[in-house]
Amino acid sequence: MTNIINFPRRAKPDIGDAPKVAPPTPDTAGIGAAVVKGLWVVTVLVWPILKWVVSIDCFFQLIRMIYHWDTPGVHAGFTFLAHFAALTALTYFVSVFKPKGLK
Repeated sequence: MTNIINFPRRAKPDIGDAPKVAPPTPDTAGIGAAVVKGLWVVTVLVWPILKWVVSIDCFFQLIRMIYHWDTPGVHAGFTFLAHFAALTALTYFVSVFKPKGLK
């Protein structure tokens, strides 16, 4: 029926040759992981409203940047870029990122 090929056996290694591995511990990632998980849950829950607020603010900063385009000392372009980066980071945080331990 089937031709089974047995591979050569290896000699068993001594117990002293095995690497020392710590026994698995429960998930104790620390307070940082708990804070990120809590922040993620709160952000996801308020995201439908927060998305609109931050998007409207970003649009306002865009209009402000266009209005102050040639005004020296205003730095409206950098302000717009900072607000747009915050909107992009929040969108990534809610859409793509998922903390460990959540199902």
